[in-house]
Amino acid sequence: MSARKQITDQLETTLTGLATTGSTVFTSRVYDHEVVPSLAIYALNEETVDESMGMKQTRMLSVVIEARVKANTNVDDQLDQIATEVESAIFANDDTTLNGTCLDFDYQGMDVELNGEGEKPVGLMTIRFGALYRVDKTDVSTTI
Repeated sequence: MSARKQITDQLETTLTGLATTGSTVFTSRVYDHEVVPSLAIYALNEETVDESMGMKQTRMLSVVIEARVKANTNVDDQLDQIATEVESAIFANDDTTLNGTCLDFDYQGMDVELNGEGEKPVGLMTIRFGALYRVDKTDVSTTI
């Protein structure tokens, strides 16, 4: 299993069971957008830096957590509550390594929009995080 998959799997474990979204957590961009409130976790992109002298590589994985709620008069409050629950769970006990799956895991920002494409309009918050980790190019499934 790749280090990227280990990071997203750990996020799924960490975020399943939150007060607002419960067990409605998806680890893909493809999921039932009508199921709300929900979270979706996926990798957006990744950048690498080869270290001089050797096979080590430092990687920065951009991870997105989408929060969806039914659009109503307090959509901003609902999304803010979910974001608070997400960040509190991720950084519980002052852990910035996502339970050891990466060297550092940081909040990088968020965007909010109203989406009326489905049967029910939904509020969507896209929360961005960065996961810094190192691998040996010959074994990308083990972080170092």
